[in-house]
Amino acid sequence: MGRSFYTDEETAYSVPGLPTVAQTTDALPSASSAPSASASASNSSNTINKFGNYITTSSGLENFVSKIRKTTQEYYEIADEKFQYITGTGQAHFIMTIDRIYNFKGEDEQLLPNGCSVLTATLLGSIVSRNHSFPIRFFTPIIFGGIALNFALPQTYKNVSDGFKNIGIKLENKYFPEFTKTRQDTCASISEISKSVENLQKESFDNLVNAVSYARKTVCDTFGKKD
Repeated sequence: MGRSFYTDEETAYSVPGLPTVAQTTDALPSASSAPSASASASNSSNTINKFGNYITTSSGLENFVSKIRKTTQEYYEIADEKFQYITGTGQAHFIMTIDRIYNFKGEDEQLLPNGCSVLTATLLGSIVSRNHSFPIRFFTPIIFGGIALNFALPQTYKNVSDGFKNIGIKLENKYFPEFTKTRQDTCASISEISKSVENLQKESFDNLVNAVSYARKTVCDTFGKKD
């Protein structure tokens, strides 16, 4: 087998046109060099790859880039987690709202035509009160829409009223528990007064019917024909 004439120079001349191993080895700073060289060597490392390339790397720069990459990745993960949480929560609340609105609808009521009537009445209230103060402009469309909802969708109106009533009771029990007994007593008093008025009206009507019947009987007995 023939001898290669370039065997001794393979380590010295790896790739044509690149620095030789001998040149780069001679260029490396030694341990007994100047303090500036030792200081720079502490912050950088010099290596020679298999192709004879002289590579200088800075550990400080690598650490800085690595720190920036890790920080960016952490911020991205936090932002992505918050985004997923916000979108998931918003979607859940949207589905719950649609479900509650659907539960308010009456079983035999059509929302599309009757809902347009309610919307028209609400817009009419806004137009009527457009030149008035803010409280009037706020409550007038609600009143118009509520009246239209009561006539167009009575079962839906009852469900909505019960829903707002339950919300009011929960807020009262949470923030104003001392008014609960007062409200109950007031409602009981109003109910008793209403029943008393109904009973009085019924008794008055019965008395009026009896009086008219007695008067007719008396007139008939007095002026009627006798056999």
